[in-house]
Order: sequence, then structure tokens, then C-alpha cells
Amino acid sequence: MNVVAHSQTAHSQNMAPERIRLHRAEGTSFAVHLFPAAYAAAPAILIEPAMGVKAGYYLPLAAALNEAGCNVAIAELRAHEESGGRKPARSYDFGYHEMLTEDWPLAIQAVKAHFPNAPFYLLGHSLGGQISSIYAAHHPEQLAGLILIACSSVHWKLWPKAFLLYSQAMVLIGRMIGHFPGHRFGFAGREARSVIADWGRQARTGRFCFGHPRVDHDRHLATLTLPVLAISFQGDFFAPKHAMDGLLGKFPKAQLTRHHLDPKAMGFEGIDHFRWVRKPQIVLPMIREWLRL
Repeated sequence: MNVVAHSQTAHSQNMAPERIRLHRAEGTSFAVHLFPAAYAAAPAILIEPAMGVKAGYYLPLAAALNEAGCNVAIAELRAHEESGGRKPARSYDFGYHEMLTEDWPLAIQAVKAHFPNAPFYLLGHSLGGQISSIYAAHHPEQLAGLILIACSSVHWKLWPKAFLLYSQAMVLIGRMIGHFPGHRFGFAGREARSVIADWGRQARTGRFCFGHPRVDHDRHLATLTLPVLAISFQGDFFAPKHAMDGLLGKFPKAQLTRHHLDPKAMGFEGIDHFRWVRKPQIVLPMIREWLRL
């Protein structure tokens, strides 16, 4: 894996973020968007997206964190690059392992190099939170802490009984077609069949076990002792409170700060698994307090 970076436009309130392009060994590439703070040693936060979500969706969240005084970055998710990228197909497949061992290290290396004096945090949303948690468990020395928002375990025992059948049907569809056409099912986007297979295995077994040969990452999660800020929302169908608690239960040694928010009671309308990103003020006070900004 090599990193090729090029600077585009310096960020300010009225300008586009700086962008660096990172190249994978397989020949594909993805971008990381950078929002430098006025204070170089301010906390650096790398946002990792949810399944099927493009990096640009997180611009309001990045802007709010940046205005609060943080260095911020957003990584593009594989197969959801804004430049188009290579789409999942029978001839192009990848899973959690490739994202964990290739994409996350590339993005983290680039952001840490850009903000060398800043304490570094991963902020993961949904799938981005699952993989960020596993990465943190394997490489705790690289992080100052972990922020998880609207992220959960998908173990079927935490969901209605029909979920087990639904999740395994998704895996089967991915294998039959060569990719998972999420837009047809109202779940994610066009996803690699192995991403869905790894997601479905966690749904079936309750454990994050993937790779070739498979690695039981729950063993590593159990050793995680980093500070963790975890935020869930009342009414979030895809990451309800008990399902997020199911994920958090995998790292009982972590220094956990837990918030479950009722958006309506707080005066926020229309908040769900995704739309909180567009109204980052709902989570900003908790993040600022946790970071002691």
C-alpha cells in the first residue's frame, strides 16, 4: 500500500476542505477530506461513514466539529467514493478485512501525518463504528479515544425474530448476484457481497469473525481499555439503544461515557439513524464535554 497525497484547497468557512487521495495496492483510490483547526495541536477526529453513505454527507458534522476547534477529516468508504470508484461486482469483491487492514490504516496514517501533534480520535457511524472499534482494539497505541454514534451489534438475538431470516437472505442474494443491490431493499447501497457476508455472520453468530483465515476479533475487543464516547438516539431503527449496548458489551474494560438521547425532548425533529448528521448540534455538546474543549 502506498500513499499519494495532493493538496487541493485550504479549508475555511467559505472554502472547500483540503483533499488528499490515497492509493490502495489493488489500484483503486479514495479521498480523505481535511478541515484544519486554527490550533494545530487541537484534537484530530477522523470520521468513518456508515454503510452506503458518501463522505460528503458528513460535511455538516465536520464543519460543526471544526468550528468547535477540532482538526477534522472524513474518509471515503470503499465502493462509495465520490469520484465513482470501482463498483462491487462478481469480479470485484472485498469485506471487513480489507477495510480494516487496508483502508483504515491508509486514512489514519495520512491524517496523523497531517496533524502530527494532535491527539487522534476515530469517530465511527454504524458500520464505520464497528470497524473503528475493531481497529482500536488492535491498535490502541495509535488513538487517544473512540467516538461511536448510532452504531450497534446486529446479532439477531437483539432484534425481532424475523431479522435473522432477513439478514441471511441478504447474504444469499449477494452470493447469487455477485453484489448486494441495497437500493432495491432500502438498506445501504450497492455493497460488496463479502461486506454483507461479514455483516450477516455477525448477525448470525453475534461475533466479529472475518478474514482469510478468519480471525475472532471479539477476543481483541475484550482487551480494549481506551476512552469511548457512545451516543445513541431514541427512535433509531437501525441502532436502537439495546443493540448499541450489545456492541459496547464487547469491550467491558473501556473507559465508557454513554449517552442515549431523546431528540424530540431536546427540541430536535426528524432525527433518525442518518439525519442526526445533518443536525450535529444534537451531539456536539457531548463531544465537546468529552474532549474538554
